[in-house]
Amino acid sequence: MVSLVILSAAVGRAQEAAPPPAALPALTVRGENFVDAAGQPVRFWGVNLVSVYTDRARADGLATKLAERQINLARPHHLLRASRDWAPDLASGALVLYNKDTSREFDPVALDRFDYLNAALKRQGIYLALSVHFTRRFLPGDADIITTDAADRRAWREAIDEMNTEPDWRKYFDVWKVLPVVDERAALLSEEFIRNLLAHVNPYTGVAYGADSQLLTLELLNESSFEYAIVCNNKFPEYFQNKLLAKWREFAGAAGIEAGNLYHPADARAVAVRARFLRQLDADYFARVKAVVRAAGCPVPMTASNLWRGENNAAMHAETADFIENHMYMNPLVVKQPADGFVELLKTTLAGKPFFIGEFNQAEGEKNIKAQAPFRTMLMPAVAAYGSFYNWTGVEWFAWLHGDQELGKDGAAATDRRAASIGQMIADSQMLDHLRTAGLMFRQRLVAPSAAPVTLSVADPLPASNYQELMRGQFQFQPGWHEIHAIRKQFVPPFPADAAPHQDAPWMTQSAPNPIVSDTGEIIKDTARQQLTVSAPQAEAFSGYLDERAPAGLKHLTIGGARFATVLLVARDGQPLTDSERLLISRTGLDVESQELATFTVNLTGLKQPADGRQWQFTPTRPAAAPARPLTLAPDGTLALPAEGWYEAELELKGFIP
Repeated sequence: MVSLVILSAAVGRAQEAAPPPAALPALTVRGENFVDAAGQPVRFWGVNLVSVYTDRARADGLATKLAERQINLARPHHLLRASRDWAPDLASGALVLYNKDTSREFDPVALDRFDYLNAALKRQGIYLALSVHFTRRFLPGDADIITTDAADRRAWREAIDEMNTEPDWRKYFDVWKVLPVVDERAALLSEEFIRNLLAHVNPYTGVAYGADSQLLTLELLNESSFEYAIVCNNKFPEYFQNKLLAKWREFAGAAGIEAGNLYHPADARAVAVRARFLRQLDADYFARVKAVVRAAGCPVPMTASNLWRGENNAAMHAETADFIENHMYMNPLVVKQPADGFVELLKTTLAGKPFFIGEFNQAEGEKNIKAQAPFRTMLMPAVAAYGSFYNWTGVEWFAWLHGDQELGKDGAAATDRRAASIGQMIADSQMLDHLRTAGLMFRQRLVAPSAAPVTLSVADPLPASNYQELMRGQFQFQPGWHEIHAIRKQFVPPFPADAAPHQDAPWMTQSAPNPIVSDTGEIIKDTARQQLTVSAPQAEAFSGYLDERAPAGLKHLTIGGARFATVLLVARDGQPLTDSERLLISRTGLDVESQELATFTVNLTGLKQPADGRQWQFTPTRPAAAPARPLTLAPDGTLALPAEGWYEAELELKGFIP
């Protein structure tokens, strides 16, 4: 790996530049939460940073800007992807040098930039969520991590070369992820990288990654499941395929069945045995890597992977993982119908374990983005409110940056635009308008968790013979009930089909009533009026279409002059909105053509009315900071906000007190 000479020089430069940042509070897992030393739950409002290797000035600015937007978690992603399209000035565009026929050596330039950025993030109180596969590939020369005979070495090299030269990237996309599960060299190469990364002392913090409380979570393989790979008919090059089939024949024989065709089991018994086999492959590899991490002295909570890949995979995580993660790219217009992206996310939320959305944004694809972009701001109040209602631990937006081409010198966007950009969210000003208010709502737990949560019991194991069975899951609750009660699942021993729990529960048998009102009464989703409202003591929000009637449930917000609007109001001083003296508000509005409005009205009622000579001061903070201006409460207690010139603003009671 990187030489000691290089690292020592880096340490010297770091010590000259700045003192190391203070340690972040160490957090532990307790039930469904990450908690601090006092036992208080901590929530995370995060972003994905994809192949970001930037210079020091921009790294400092980026960290500062993220913290200003309430970001306290970063998920570095694709760090081992040879991405010169995203990092053109690096030798391979990755954290390792893909040269000299091997992938086992850190790129000292990339590593130094990675270290400095992480130190800058730490200085701003931002934790790290690492997914250590990082889109890793191997090169033929990596065969020398172990010594075998010449024929085996040559066969391994040829198989790796075949995967690297395949013109269709989709053919081996999932195979690259699970290769260490079946191949010893690949497993050892992955372990070597993990050990070296955890042992590496960041010269800008003075702490090894494996011992740094900044490292919040560790994920083994992004979006991976061996069962999913096989059900989807993924095949390895012959050298690796033979290894997989040999393992399968041994497992099938021990189970008392003929191995037959791994991809097309002969009968239900073979399907069940195959499910156990594929689950065991994942579980054994996860246990192996977890042992490596723990032997390195790293206590970080770990998970094997993420994304819904069926009940079998979810049950494996229930047994082995310290936390659960899923990803979601959804239609942002959650009020369109009872079924929404949260239904899919709830397939993986487990009772008793913290839950993260590791990647979250509007639906992908040019057609989806074009159709759904006007309403994408609804994602902000929706995930902040429902994520709190479900008691989720973290939301990580995808993606703040791919590379640093969109990164300006001050750490903000190089180009400020108000168009959808799920891969370069830094430049999507319309979403950024609400990032801070929604972040405060989520992180400070301003919306109450479900008052009557539901836990679904699922039989384990649950084998699947095809893709449809794999992805369906055992229970399909009626959409809409998931926004009345928080739903999680637990795995239990097999039960007879006619005695399955929940089969007569209303959420399994009845359509959800509309409007869909949370069991706390704080969140209302109206699919007829296409409106989402949130009304809690310290936060209020609206997103949706406006009509001739006031939105249900709002006590403080009055909105006019727009066809579609998103408005969030939160207290910044821990007081109810009726007593708060420091507020933050954000807004965006559209006309009947779904074009953004520069002017529309937002009025506030029910705020504190001081009798000491103070008055409300209104200070725009987006699109740019502007001087404060005094606002006067009308006799009926209405505070009329300026109709134009702002997307986010702070309100504070100020003035001379006799």
